[in-house]
Amino acid sequence: MKQKRKIHFALLGLLIVSLGACATAGRILYPLQLDPLKNKPGIYWLDPAHANIIFAVNHLGFSLHHGRFNKIEGSLELNTETPTASQLFITVQTSSVDTNSKELDQLLRSKNMFNTDVFPEAVFKSTKLTLLDEKSAAIEGVLTIRDVQKNVTIEASFIGSGTNPLTGLKTIGFKGSAEFQRSDFGLNEWLPWVGDTVTLIIEAEFNRAKN
Repeated sequence: MKQKRKIHFALLGLLIVSLGACATAGRILYPLQLDPLKNKPGIYWLDPAHANIIFAVNHLGFSLHHGRFNKIEGSLELNTETPTASQLFITVQTSSVDTNSKELDQLLRSKNMFNTDVFPEAVFKSTKLTLLDEKSAAIEGVLTIRDVQKNVTIEASFIGSGTNPLTGLKTIGFKGSAEFQRSDFGLNEWLPWVGDTVTLIIEAEFNRAKN
C-alpha cells in the first residue's frame, strides 16, 4: 500500500512538473503581454469564434436564468498614447439569442420582445472611456435595442495579448460586465415575475489585421 502511494505521489509530481514545463514553453513560444498600453495601436476586429455575451435575469425569484447571443461583430480602436480616446463598437444579431430552449428563443424573437424581423440588431457604441487602474476601464456608451437608445457602462478588464500561435494574428483579450433595465428598451414581457435588471457578462478577443 505504501509503495502504491509513493508511485501515485511520484506520478502526481511528474504531472505537475510537466504542466509547468508546458506553460513555460508556451510563454516562450508566444509570450503574453500583460500591459495593455504596450500593444500596437490601431483597429482590432472582434473574433466571433472567441467572443461571448451572456445575459442573466432573475427568474420568478428562484434563480438567475442565463442566455447568450451567438452572432456578434465589432471592433476596438486602440489608442495607446491617449487611452481614453480608444473606441469600442459592437453589433449583436438579436435573432441569434440562445437560452437552451427553442420555445423561449422564439418568444424572445417575437414582436413583444426583440421583434427581430423589424429590429435585427442591437448595437453598442462607446462615447467615453475612463481608466480605473492599469488594466481596467469604465466604457460608457449608447446601447440601442428596438431603436431605443440608452446610456450603458461596461466595466472592462484587460486579460492579455500576444501573437496567436494558431493564426499568427496579434490578439488582445478583455472581459467585462454591465447592467441595464430591459423595460427601458420596451422589453416588458413577463414583468414583474421575470426580473427587470439584465446583467451582461462579456468575454472577447480582438485580432489586429495583418499589415
